[in-house]
Amino acid sequence: MTVVGGLCAVAAPFLPGGATRADGVALAGYAGGVVLAVLLGLARSRRVRVAGGVVGVLAAGAAVVRLVLDVTGGVPGADTAVLAVGALGVAVGLLGSTSWRPRPVGVLAAVAVLAAAVASPVVVDRAATRAETRDARDFAPEPVPARPGGRQWSWQPPADVTDVAAAGHGVVVATADGAVTALDGPDGRRQWAYARPGAHVRDVLVSTDGEAVAVAFGSAGDTRSNLLVVLDADTGAERFRRVVPAVLVQTRQVVVTTRTLAIRDDAYTAYDLGTGEERWRWSPPDGCTSPFSLLARGRTAVLAPVQCPGEVGLLALDEVTGGERWRHEVAVDDSAGERIDVLPTSTSDGAAVWLRIVGGPAAPGSVTSGMFDTGTGALLAGPHAPWWPRADVGVTPLLEQQEGAEVEALSALDPTGASHPLDLALCPLRSADATTASTYLRLCGDTGRDVTLVVQAWDGSPPTSVPVRLDGSGSRQDLHLVPAPGAIVVARGTSGGTPAPVVGLSG
Repeated sequence: MTVVGGLCAVAAPFLPGGATRADGVALAGYAGGVVLAVLLGLARSRRVRVAGGVVGVLAAGAAVVRLVLDVTGGVPGADTAVLAVGALGVAVGLLGSTSWRPRPVGVLAAVAVLAAAVASPVVVDRAATRAETRDARDFAPEPVPARPGGRQWSWQPPADVTDVAAAGHGVVVATADGAVTALDGPDGRRQWAYARPGAHVRDVLVSTDGEAVAVAFGSAGDTRSNLLVVLDADTGAERFRRVVPAVLVQTRQVVVTTRTLAIRDDAYTAYDLGTGEERWRWSPPDGCTSPFSLLARGRTAVLAPVQCPGEVGLLALDEVTGGERWRHEVAVDDSAGERIDVLPTSTSDGAAVWLRIVGGPAAPGSVTSGMFDTGTGALLAGPHAPWWPRADVGVTPLLEQQEGAEVEALSALDPTGASHPLDLALCPLRSADATTASTYLRLCGDTGRDVTLVVQAWDGSPPTSVPVRLDGSGSRQDLHLVPAPGAIVVARGTSGGTPAPVVGLSG
């Protein structure tokens, strides 16, 4: 039993898929204590062997404490559970043995330790997870309403709202208790939930077709890595999980298309969105680099910035094969060593990307600012100086003209390249805004109890406003405004007190 436990402990830090890979040094230290205990236990001297048992007890205690902290932190790894079982096996084996001659009881105990080590990751993960799924629906989600109808629904979250994203048949709401909950768009009914109590939801990423949700969980005990769990947006069933460096989540180096989850670290790596198996890897050609930027995505493509000697631009990689679909390159004079930034921002559905190339003299006639179709690379709209583009507000980009910190003028830019002026008089101070395919939505007048939703269409009709009640206490944080299947959803992030409700305005 002692030897089997030691082997389990040694193997623990090297297990794939552990949720604490960034803390491998500590794991290796615990495993080293177990190995030391086993080596001391091989000595002939009874005193040395007793000392080995004491070391084994200390290592087992440290491993169990770590396991408890990981479970309460919401993101235990396979390595932690196996290490704890192995360390306990070593401690019990050393303190209970009188010789190294194998006995039937000892063999059975060793088999039990090995079986426990194999089963422990599953048992521990279930202890740290709360999941409620539903049956799949065999009908398409409701369309995203262009404007609110006459119905409103309200859902009271159990904890402060931290994020809201459109997915599946409605929205997914992340809360401060380490949970994500799916609400139906038309009526706000709770559909499924997935929680890791004690963890924090660091980010919620939704595939461009809305059928998958990737949730990044982090814990206070391991700030260097996050557990990325991919869920089915309709049923809430877990598809797969992967441990990623926390910095890649924080800097938005993870994107989800319709069939791929792509992560940029030293290279781009794409995983199948259904199984988690690696599909492809891509690195810049020799002599080129992929300069840092927030990753953008196409509907079915991953967009990679590329800088080569004398050229800089954007490359579209097929989500399934990783092959090149199209590229937009600009000839630049980089002989002076001036920094050149490639800044792509895609719309929420991934249909279009606004690309800006900043720094370094570009060749005359080059397009250094424009909106491109992510499927074909076709230029949809050229530069609109001195307007400032915003593509991350929905399916329709916005153009802002600013004077200092104030927005002086605002226009919506549809996929044809036509701009539509918007009236800001009804809501001069923006707190949150979003676009649909035909309307601009804007929240204003937040009193801490109520907000006003202002809606303006492209057809030239005057803006309309709808009051929304968001009762709650505690300090106010950001407002969330999300056009989703079946409803326009409004929520307020709070801190402390009673969480504000999530409100849906059905079409």
